[in-house]
Amino acid sequence: MREILLFLILMFLGMVGFSQTRFVIIDGVTKDPLPYTTIQSINKKEGFITDENGFILLNLSQTDTIHISYVGYKSINYVVGKITNDKIELFKETGSTLPDVIVKKYTPIEKPIKVGLHKYKEGFRYKGGGNRNQKFSGHEITTLIEFPNENEKYKILKVILPTNKIEKNDPLRLHIYSLSENGEPNEELLINDILIDKGYNLFGNIEIDISNQNIILNSKGVFVGIQWVGIWKEGNTNTTDVYFTKDYEKYVTYNTNIRLVNKKWVQQWKNGEGKFLPNLKVGLELQMMK
Repeated sequence: MREILLFLILMFLGMVGFSQTRFVIIDGVTKDPLPYTTIQSINKKEGFITDENGFILLNLSQTDTIHISYVGYKSINYVVGKITNDKIELFKETGSTLPDVIVKKYTPIEKPIKVGLHKYKEGFRYKGGGNRNQKFSGHEITTLIEFPNENEKYKILKVILPTNKIEKNDPLRLHIYSLSENGEPNEELLINDILIDKGYNLFGNIEIDISNQNIILNSKGVFVGIQWVGIWKEGNTNTTDVYFTKDYEKYVTYNTNIRLVNKKWVQQWKNGEGKFLPNLKVGLELQMMK
């Protein structure tokens, strides 16, 4: 009897400390839902992603703080117990603080060129869903794509991603980052969110037109990243494959996950001997500008 009473007391305390909180993330102006929004529990070091309609059901302590972020929008923090509405609004960033992003008008010169690791042959396919479960979604991989001449200005026209889609509902989120002083991924350059969701059983290169993002800069290059944002489901092991190459002699691939509120990048698969291991096969179509 005493054991049963103790169990009931502990269960009651658990119900008091934790509760299910359901809400939807929307655009603060248009009121449209924001699919696959990133939500991070600062206290528990866990990451979550809303569904394709922007909804999520969280089971966290009322005292937990969550960090909500979406590409092109201002990030916000919320204490779970202070969420009194079933809708949380995010607002777009008003402008870029990046010094190397050129915002004035330029004229294209010469023909567009394709650069990157998409053209390298030797490699293998990698299922990002192998790193996704209920407490570990949003795994992200990014690779440095070098520009032909860091003193010239280039506009990014397209991202080229060799992949094949296996599941209809397993989209990828695109990221493009500037370089930090130590050569690692730094700030997001995309001003609008881009999801890669092209269907399934699709083989060959997927080319994503991002020319309307108007990313024009002179730099050593940019990091192109993909993030698995599809919702993990019990028993569903088929996920989007991406390709890696062993032919490229430099090691330029990093990874992170959404449990890290202050995003930390680590080199992917680099062994103790310092040998270069596979890099993500991804490329860019560039237009030189003047």
